[in-house]
Amino acid sequence: MLPDTYTYLALHEYRAAELREEAAAHALAPRPEPHRIRTQVGLKLVALGTRLAQPAPPRHRTRIA
Repeated sequence: MLPDTYTYLALHEYRAAELREEAAAHALAPRPEPHRIRTQVGLKLVALGTRLAQPAPPRHRTRIA
C-alpha cells in the first residue's frame, strides 16, 4: 500500500528547507584567499601559449645587389 501523496509532499518540503539552510550556511562561511602567485603564473602561461599557437610572422629578406 502506497503512502498518501501529501506525505511525499511534506517530506519534500522538509528536505528542501534543510537544503536551503545548508546553502545559506555555506554562503556565509569564510572563503580562503585566492592563490595570487598561482593565478599570475597561470595567466602568464596562457598568454605564452596563445603567442606560441599563432603562426609565425613572415620574414622579409633584404637582397643586396
